[in-house]
Amino acid sequence: MENRKFTINRTLRKLKRRQIRTFAPQPSDTSEAGSIRSARRQRNSGQSGSVLLPAMVRQRTRQLTEANNLLQSIVVRSQRLDGGLQASKELFRSIFEHAAAGMNTITLEGRYLQVNPAFCRFIGYRPEELRHLTLFDLTHPDDLPATCKQFEALRAGNCEAFDYEKRFIRKDGKPVWGHVTSAWVFDDLRQPLYGIGLVQDISGLKRSEADLQGALHSAREAQARIACILESVGDGLVVTDPCRRVILMNPRAEALLGVSQSQVAGKVVTDPALSGLLPDSLIGFLDGRKEADQFELKLAAGLHNQPLVLQARRSSIRDSCQSYAGTITILRDISREREIDAMKTEFITTAAHELRTPLTSIQGFSEVLLTRSDLDKGECRSMLSIIHEQAENLGRIVNDLLDLSRIESGTGFVLGKTPCDLTPLLKQIAAQFSLTSDCHRFELVLETDPLIVLGDRGKLIQALENILGNAVKYSPGGGPIRIAAQIREGDVCVSVSDQGIGMTEVQRQRIFDKFYRADTSNSAIEGTGLGMNIVQEILKAHGGKVWVESIIGEGTVVTFFLPLHAPDA
Repeated sequence: MENRKFTINRTLRKLKRRQIRTFAPQPSDTSEAGSIRSARRQRNSGQSGSVLLPAMVRQRTRQLTEANNLLQSIVVRSQRLDGGLQASKELFRSIFEHAAAGMNTITLEGRYLQVNPAFCRFIGYRPEELRHLTLFDLTHPDDLPATCKQFEALRAGNCEAFDYEKRFIRKDGKPVWGHVTSAWVFDDLRQPLYGIGLVQDISGLKRSEADLQGALHSAREAQARIACILESVGDGLVVTDPCRRVILMNPRAEALLGVSQSQVAGKVVTDPALSGLLPDSLIGFLDGRKEADQFELKLAAGLHNQPLVLQARRSSIRDSCQSYAGTITILRDISREREIDAMKTEFITTAAHELRTPLTSIQGFSEVLLTRSDLDKGECRSMLSIIHEQAENLGRIVNDLLDLSRIESGTGFVLGKTPCDLTPLLKQIAAQFSLTSDCHRFELVLETDPLIVLGDRGKLIQALENILGNAVKYSPGGGPIRIAAQIREGDVCVSVSDQGIGMTEVQRQRIFDKFYRADTSNSAIEGTGLGMNIVQEILKAHGGKVWVESIIGEGTVVTFFLPLHAPDA
């Protein structure tokens, strides 16, 4: 009996020690320690085993139950964690395999550990081929420095992920663009283990971006071309939107109207602020109050303080849907045309007068000769001389008109050029005018003799007569008329100067215009306004040039050059 009790007690003590080592009871469990110490005291004091054993069995049973419950909870929790981990692995594998974008796992050396089908389609390699290649082998040479820089930053601990765009080289050699996003996994020492990369194919996006850049570049070029056209166009342009706001005014319109675009841009044409900047008639036209699509307006002062006549013409702007998008108004300076029209009208009146004068003389004196038989020879000869002189005047007017016709048609003059000495021509014409004008004194200064040019003798005489005729006409008070000729730098230089009424600068600039007469207020001065224009055309046909210098009230100098002709050439 005693041996049996000893064996049971020893077994309980072993279980007790094993339990203490395994489950490490909390220091706060003072009741348990007290019971053990009490049991030992009871045992040492020789208490009965029948009292000790049931208490110890109950206590050990409770401890084992608690330990078992703890172990079961740990097992359940471990099973749950294992199940969640397995589910996460399956989810990652599913995402990895079926992702539309390329995915891979790589080492710090750039070697591929895993690749998904989308990445293989993107790069054109099979998975087993990629095991022998690195990320750097597939990178475009131009983007390799940027890729190496990202991995260097990762090694240095300056980043844990990177996001950038670069080009890959496919197996077929074609470059493709990819948007790379890579996140890295680190060990306990913060050393990178592997990276999980996402590669999105952005080649289409890059092509669209390039197309957009090309379109923007083309748009900028088109805008620049339009700006150049608007700046260089000879007519003024004013563009208004559907709300009648001024949105564009080109430089020519600014010059014609005397305002800048910044003063009117964005303003409605009926804005009171524009009434002092733009003519009222133009504002009404831009506002649509004038029903006609074209009208003329006259501005008070234009170039050289001359009235400015503008022709305004408008048309609607339609967008791609044919909807009304605004109005463009074209302003054309027709001052010159209207001035030419006025000069033509004046020319017709003047030409009719110039033609009627000799015709009246010819008709009157010829009628006297026909109806009167009592005239002596002297009277008849005098009348015939007048008839002949007027016929010559009539012939000159007709010749001027014919010359004008040739100039206008572009055929020019038909010249019979021969070596011609200007010295006798100048003497002849000076003598001719000295006979018909008693109040003028002709001075002929010839520094060189002869003055040989290659030209048409008749046309040169016509040019000289027109120049000297103007000197006589525009010196109504008489005075000296100086004709000088010399050789200058291989050319024959001839100048005719008078001390007549002279011209203003505006008149001087227009002296060679058709139908222009410098002093139309004096109706006693004859002429059709064609003389100097014909002179210029004759000298051009001979390879020469002519210009005029004049001071109002002091006189005029007409100078022309003709190429010198060498007799042995």
